[in-house]
Amino acid sequence: MADPIRLGIAGFGRIVELTHLPLLKRLGEFEVAGVYDITPQRRALAAKRGFEVYDQAEALLDAKIDAVLVATPPSSHAELAELALRGGKHVLIEKPVAVSAQEATRIRDIARQEERVVTVFHNRRFDADFLLVKRLLDEGVLGSPLFVERRHHAFGSGASFGVKSFYPQWRDERRYGGGALLDWGVHLADQLLRLGLGKRGSVRATMRSLWPREEEVDDFVQADMATDRNVLLSMNLNFASALPSPMWVAGGDKATLQVASPGEAYVYEPGKPPRQIDMGKEERQGPERIYASFADAVRHGGALAVTLDEAIETMTLLDDIRACAQQTKEREDGNLIFGTAG
Repeated sequence: MADPIRLGIAGFGRIVELTHLPLLKRLGEFEVAGVYDITPQRRALAAKRGFEVYDQAEALLDAKIDAVLVATPPSSHAELAELALRGGKHVLIEKPVAVSAQEATRIRDIARQEERVVTVFHNRRFDADFLLVKRLLDEGVLGSPLFVERRHHAFGSGASFGVKSFYPQWRDERRYGGGALLDWGVHLADQLLRLGLGKRGSVRATMRSLWPREEEVDDFVQADMATDRNVLLSMNLNFASALPSPMWVAGGDKATLQVASPGEAYVYEPGKPPRQIDMGKEERQGPERIYASFADAVRHGGALAVTLDEAIETMTLLDDIRACAQQTKEREDGNLIFGTAG
């Protein structure tokens, strides 16, 4: 068996604790060879776990590592990825790959120059709800696709998810890459683009800051776009809603699918009672595939489960949503004028 890939971790936050470390432990293809974090408490925790710790990213990259997991707030993803690539390391980046398509494209350019592998942790494309929607669309259960709506509602942002010793409120501040669009919108956009329903066209969108804060950051996003197959794709994010909302509503010329928030799925056909669909289980090896394919690409040049080109496509959509929303203005009577972008 080949020696494990020596992985350095940049950013030892909660997502690393809850998601990445368990994955790495199950796979066995990687060895965590060092952890960089700016927070003393997080470095102390990493040291307690038995990892070498560093308070400077350059020191981590000088260590004998083969690859780097970038899991810091989004605003520093591009900088750390470039630093790692220039140091000859392969890179796996937590979503979003960066804060813009321009930054993501620069990462790709540097990766090509340095002949290094880069992938992105778009794990939600392996969730059971997404896989069910894609399967029913592919199998024609709904007929010819007409529209797909993807929604995510929550009461408050994900700030409470962050570790207290750093700065949990970073998800509510632009300087860190906060806001609903980059936090959850990146998941929804990636899922919609991966449905294979055609090339998307221009975007019609609005973004709002509903919660009162010192600094406005988006916590409401509505975006709609049509594909060249004449399928309407929509995404709705609302971080000010305690009301349960369907995760998905997908319709064709034969039937409509609704996937409820708790995980229940029903197909509605005209003149028939709703038919419950077994959601199945989340693809258990889904997120592991990202790491396994990363290891295979590093060692043998194999195909990645998530490519940088796909991540750039997702970021381009988010950029277009943001640009369109900036064009949106309110009339004096409160009605909205929607711009378009893309």
